[in-house]
Amino acid sequence: MRRKKQTPLKKFLHKLWLFLISNVGAFIIGFSALFFGVYQFYIDRPIIKYDTSSRSFISSQNENNFKVTVNDTEYKDLYQTNVILQNTGQEALAGSDVSRIGHNPIRIIVPESAQMVHYTIDNTLTSQSVSANLTKYKNSLVIGFDFLNPQDQIGVSILHQNPNDNFVVKGSAIGVKQVKHVITDKQMLYIAVGLMIGIYILTIILTFFDKKGYL
Repeated sequence: MRRKKQTPLKKFLHKLWLFLISNVGAFIIGFSALFFGVYQFYIDRPIIKYDTSSRSFISSQNENNFKVTVNDTEYKDLYQTNVILQNTGQEALAGSDVSRIGHNPIRIIVPESAQMVHYTIDNTLTSQSVSANLTKYKNSLVIGFDFLNPQDQIGVSILHQNPNDNFVVKGSAIGVKQVKHVITDKQMLYIAVGLMIGIYILTIILTFFDKKGYL
């Protein structure tokens, strides 16, 4: 009876399985788990992340039955960007632990090309238990607060004349090396595909060295 020929996918999965149960595979998996565990629980706590969303607030291309006036100036074209800063870690962050102005405070970098005309703490996007404020400093808005407990967030609303989606949040505090951007589903897909490709290439390389007797 003729043996059924294995497909390339089955061959790959078989090689991958053999690699994962090998000493080298077990070592890599164990080391990776240990590394990410230590990083997650001891280095990157608390985790402060931010997300942004932009939309057209008023456009001269539309027939508007209303006017938008900011500081006695009427604008026919305005865009709104909301920036949400959230504590996704397991520890509270005190405002006194944040780097001071002039060093590396938690701040929103405002692109000059956006031509900002107004900014405010958006209470509809901010947790009720948080007391926050904004201070304009050079090309940024410094976010001040008393405490930011786990899962609490601060929302900032910015009106600007030109469309721009390059608003980023930077800064540091005790236990926080940097403020990270929320990973979108699309970015997660890219990461997953990249990891699969990396595992596939690593499997081929290890298989080659194994056949040569180096492993």
